[in-house]
Amino acid sequence: MQYTAIFALIAFFVYGTYFVTGHSLIWHIDGAQQHLPLLEEFRKTLLGIMKHPFSSWPQWSFKLGLGGDIFQINAYYVTGDIFNYLTLLFPVSKIIFAYQFLIMLRLYCVGLIFCYFASHFSFKNSIILSGTVVYLFNAFLLYANIAQPFFSIPFMIFPLLILGIERVLQQKSIWPLTFAFCWMLFSNFYFAYILGFGALLYLILRYLITYRKKIAFIKTFFKLGLSTVISLSVTAILWVPEMLAVFSSTRSNAPFANGLRLYPLYYYLALPSQLINGGNRNFYFWSALGFASISFFAIVFVLIKIKKYPLLGTSFILGLIMLLFPQFGALFNGLTSPSNRWTLMLSLPIAISVCILIKQLHKLTHKTKLTFTYCLAIYSFWIFLTYFFQNDEKLFIPMAFLFISYGFLVYYSAGKKSHANYAFLALVVVNVIFNAIYFEAPYNGGYSNEMLPLKGYEKLVKTRYAGLDKDLKSTNLYRVSTISQNYNLGSGFHMYNAQPNKLNSITSYYSLQNINVGNFARKMQNSQYEANIPISQFSDRTVLNNFLGVRYIFAQINQKNSAKIPANYLPEKASTRLASSSDNQSDSTDKQTVRYKTEQAFPLIYWQNTVIDSKQFKSMTTTAKERALATGVHVSNSIAKHYAKAKTADDTQELEYYIVSSRGNVVSTANLEHLDSTETYKIILKNPANYKNSELHVELSDIKYHQLSLTKQIQIEQNKQATLTSSGIISNSDNYNYYRYLRYHILNGSPDNSFSISVSSSLGTESITQPKQSDLSFYKTVKSGLLNLGYFTSTPKYFTLTPSKLGIYDFKLKIVAEKLGKKYNQEVAKIQKNRLKSLKFSKNKITGTIKTTQKGILTSSIPFSEGWSVYDNGRKLKAIKTNTGFLGTQLKSGSHHIKLIYSTPGLKTGKLITIGGIFLLILSAFSLILIKKLFLHKTKK
Repeated sequence: MQYTAIFALIAFFVYGTYFVTGHSLIWHIDGAQQHLPLLEEFRKTLLGIMKHPFSSWPQWSFKLGLGGDIFQINAYYVTGDIFNYLTLLFPVSKIIFAYQFLIMLRLYCVGLIFCYFASHFSFKNSIILSGTVVYLFNAFLLYANIAQPFFSIPFMIFPLLILGIERVLQQKSIWPLTFAFCWMLFSNFYFAYILGFGALLYLILRYLITYRKKIAFIKTFFKLGLSTVISLSVTAILWVPEMLAVFSSTRSNAPFANGLRLYPLYYYLALPSQLINGGNRNFYFWSALGFASISFFAIVFVLIKIKKYPLLGTSFILGLIMLLFPQFGALFNGLTSPSNRWTLMLSLPIAISVCILIKQLHKLTHKTKLTFTYCLAIYSFWIFLTYFFQNDEKLFIPMAFLFISYGFLVYYSAGKKSHANYAFLALVVVNVIFNAIYFEAPYNGGYSNEMLPLKGYEKLVKTRYAGLDKDLKSTNLYRVSTISQNYNLGSGFHMYNAQPNKLNSITSYYSLQNINVGNFARKMQNSQYEANIPISQFSDRTVLNNFLGVRYIFAQINQKNSAKIPANYLPEKASTRLASSSDNQSDSTDKQTVRYKTEQAFPLIYWQNTVIDSKQFKSMTTTAKERALATGVHVSNSIAKHYAKAKTADDTQELEYYIVSSRGNVVSTANLEHLDSTETYKIILKNPANYKNSELHVELSDIKYHQLSLTKQIQIEQNKQATLTSSGIISNSDNYNYYRYLRYHILNGSPDNSFSISVSSSLGTESITQPKQSDLSFYKTVKSGLLNLGYFTSTPKYFTLTPSKLGIYDFKLKIVAEKLGKKYNQEVAKIQKNRLKSLKFSKNKITGTIKTTQKGILTSSIPFSEGWSVYDNGRKLKAIKTNTGFLGTQLKSGSHHIKLIYSTPGLKTGKLITIGGIFLLILSAFSLILIKKLFLHKTKK
């Protein structure tokens, strides 16, 4: 009851700050585009299963971008979160309220479990509550509890894992640990990976420090192994398909630690302040700590008394070492990017250390307090020193409470004083309340700015396409898209996912993306490619939009690239035009959405009789590969040798050009020295009149960027500043300019390997970007890419090329014209004629018919997966991969009744293991009960 009262008080400020400022608890990125839409559909699925308990779960959905495994996606995001099942208690009209209510309920339960955990120690209630507040309201949870609600779950599971391991080491029951393991594995494969590592680390440390000479190793190992095997087998129905999804996703080939050996300098400068910076949103490499300021003294106290608290002290030393090197972050992040989400496990020892410090308050010696003073002075000096370099005003509140905490420690340790425990509880409560308000309030870039406004989600769902989708039919036969960097819905909202909506969009944003879709995007050199968003709008390329079945495109006027509409997409309908409130006499900022339609969208499934083998495909330019999608099917050599080759020679043409700097020099892309940030380059076409009615692509390859040294960059910028500054009496000094540029580059991690190369035309701008290594899961190594300049009826004379950063660039550049005239139209018409007819969609199944006069390839824009089975007239055929990443099969001549059936890879295996695991669980339970009874009987005898 005490905890509930304190939680309610703090939650009033934590969550109330959002509501008072007119914001919901729905983050505009993951919350609005992943968690809430998936939860809505998951609730519908649960209701369907309850009504028809023996029916199969949905396993494939065309709402996941091009289509994907909904069972695997749900297993990652919603199925394993036990709180999501509570949505069944809410009417469908209250699902948005339920989503936000469950966010608060999860955090409340995190605190309950910590109270239970801490009750195993000899702490008073008031001390336990102080630790609970520290455990709950840190920067990690202030962010993750709302941004990605399921991130609250590992904070519940980890204390139970520790208790379960401890019981086994004490030769007690294995069932608490088995329960915790099951929950861990059921919740999410990613969390299970992190928590599993953490539990193993705890087990090793605890055994070496405490139990090495006290327990029977073999017996204990057997009990731990039995608990692990039971847990793995009982939960296999979820984690086996999920694990297979991880290994066959676009994230599986990410570079280890993003290629980092050490973190950038700014990370090390800011790391000490991260410990208490509860208002901080700059989670450098996800080193999100931000605890109440008393945590600093708690850690110092434990390290002083490390002989008394060896496990806690060792944990802090190990944690610090792991925070210093990106390899540990990558290890705990599935051997990919150096994301320190594992720091969630540091919350437990820090919160317990706070409890210990308050309990030992009256025993603080003069020497200990003197050590506190020295550590405070050193720590404060470092914070103040870096403050003048970084100017992080968010440190004001944490530093103020750091000194207040020091005062409390000195005052209340000087003899026994009544109510000391409650004084510290009040201190911690006020500290985290101030941290939370500063973290969330919309001024100074507070987190609430990233939340959808109240009723914003409902408005988003209702008006996503400005009402232009109301008269369109909900069907899987076609897809829709928008224009790159164009579709602005306000508040920094990027439409990575287009759900919930009745229309199927080609873009999708999930942590698990089909690797075959990613391979296709990379083969086609999609400059927008991200591991989490492999397709996006595919840079508005005409043939690719057609190939992916995009029938409608939505675009907004007066936004970026509003004129870069793919060929043969014609305006069909427009929303009401809203005049700008700032100037009604001008239409330069008027708002309007236009719906474009084409008659050249490829069918979802169709037949072709000409092929492109791997050798032919490899020799083509990227534009030629794209254009060939209308001519033939790219298949493996072993299949291609049985079919006629497609003819693609005249479909694309390379353009001649030369490049002129804005300084008047003719330059080359080989060893291009870009040493002036204002310098741009014109790509001038030699014979532009020869390339009418074509889409123009800039193909970049073999990109190498050599960043300048920090000293060189500063020198160039100082020289430039000197030429710009007037020769008046008062001007900036060289010392000031040096400090200003040095500060800028260090805070931005310079020098680093990031850059972008942009090319602009009269229709818009496209860029190819090498992200920073600090972009974590969005990091990629960029060596090539294709920039679509748009479809031109008459070719412009030049384009503008702009590198983003100073440095030396070395790359190859081709400009390729893709002809989209009569021949292309005929090829598309042939494809549409050869579509799979009478298509019917049901749960996990597609059926249709086709009649062919000769052998050929049935291909599609359905992403390939090992889960697909293909049947022709009841006879099973081999599913093959076509066009790098899509489902197809070989057909002989004749009439065909095609049936495509999808079953989640690993689901059947997982079911069988789970059934076996349940039997093992029952058998183990009875065996342990029987052994216990025999032991008791023998003891009595």
